This record gives sequence, C-alpha cells and structure tokens, in this order.
Amino acid sequence: MNKVKDHYENHLGYFYSWMLGDFDTRRQEQENFFKDHGIVPGRTKLAIDLGSGNGIQSVALARLGFSVRAVDFGKTLCDEHRRRKGNLDIEIIEQDILHFNDHVPHQVDLVVCMGDTLTHMPDEKSVQTLIKKIVSVLTTKGKLILSFRDLTASLSGTQRFIPVRSDENRIHTCFLEYFPHHVMVTDILHEKVEGQWKLKVSSYPKLRLSIEIIKNLLIENGFTFDTAETIRGQEFLVAQVTR
Repeated sequence: MNKVKDHYENHLGYFYSWMLGDFDTRRQEQENFFKDHGIVPGRTKLAIDLGSGNGIQSVALARLGFSVRAVDFGKTLCDEHRRRKGNLDIEIIEQDILHFNDHVPHQVDLVVCMGDTLTHMPDEKSVQTLIKKIVSVLTTKGKLILSFRDLTASLSGTQRFIPVRSDENRIHTCFLEYFPHHVMVTDILHEKVEGQWKLKVSSYPKLRLSIEIIKNLLIENGFTFDTAETIRGQEFLVAQVTR
C-alpha cells in the first residue's frame, strides 16, 4: 500500500467528509461550476471522475444527465460514495486512477480529475502518463477538467501550520514540510472522545506541480483551454481536445 492510499484508508478517509463540509452544499457548488462552464452531456453521455472520493463531482455530473464512471483507490470513500449515489447513474470502481482506462468501453465526453487528485500521483512522469491516457479516451472536442493546488511556492515558519476546520468535537490542522519535488503534508486531528481530547496524526506526500507545468503538458497533448482560474486557492483548468 502506498503512502497516499495508506493515509486515506487509515486516517484522512475517516474524517474527510467532515473536513469538506456539508455534502449537498459542496455538490451544489460543483453542479453550478459545471453549468457555468457549459458542461453538458455529449454524444456518449459518459463522464469519468478520477479520484472521485465521496462522490461530490460524480453526483453533480449524474444530476446533470451524465452516466458516470467514478474511480478511486480508497475503500472508505468508495463505500461512502455508494451510500450517497442513490439511484443515480454512477458506477464506482475501486482502482488506482492510472488504470482507469481498463474500465472504459468506448470514448467519453468528459473526464474530471479534481480536488487535488493530481498532486497525489507518485511523480511527474505518472501525471504525464495519466494525461496521455485521458487523451486516448476522449471524443473529438471532449473536455477535461482539472483542479489542484500549486504547491511550488514554499511557506515558512508558522505559515506552515494550516487550520482546516474545527468544531466542538474536532480540530483539524495541516503541517507542511517542503522538499524539492513534493510537500509532506501532516494531517493533525484532535478529536474529543468520551470527554477527552485524543490526538491522531498521519503524513503523506503531495507533488509540487506548477500551473505552468500542467498547462504545457496539456498543450503538448493537444488541448486548448476554455478556462483557467484560481478559486479558493486551487487552480481550475477546463480544457478541450483540439483533434
């Protein structure tokens, strides 16, 4: 089990949905984003959600009329996704996203890879491989939506402690350590259990991917950009295959 998967299965997956906030609110935000950027089902009506997590993007896309293949390597979040999808047209595939194309029977209209999933890849070469596989499954003028945090600028001192969320029973803080090609992220959770505060800590690496690196990689693989914007600290790219 790699460090990222281990971190999600044994630590972050446990409180991931709480960290994100109300599911329906976040799902509606995603739905609005897709509508605002003209994301509608095309000829195949099929969308791939890479790193689908607890299903925020998949549920939003299915509500917009897509048939969704949702791919994630984490059993904890896949199980939650199954509970949340109801009768929507979503197939959940518990698999490393680098092997997503093993589960795609034909070309698709849309691929989304959001919520920092790109930075969970083991190295830049894996990102390059993923983009090439995405190109191979997209229809003519098919679209790709990416979101990730550009971690290339280093924080220092106490700036490296990031308060994420807190309530009366939980306090979640991240601590960042910078290395040449990755950032080691330590998720620190204080949780009140039977009136006593308990500390749970786990770390995992995130790739330091710049927005310029990703844009150039997409251009090299035949994409043009519909949108490139920063929203709440994350880079969002909506790109289209030009072939």
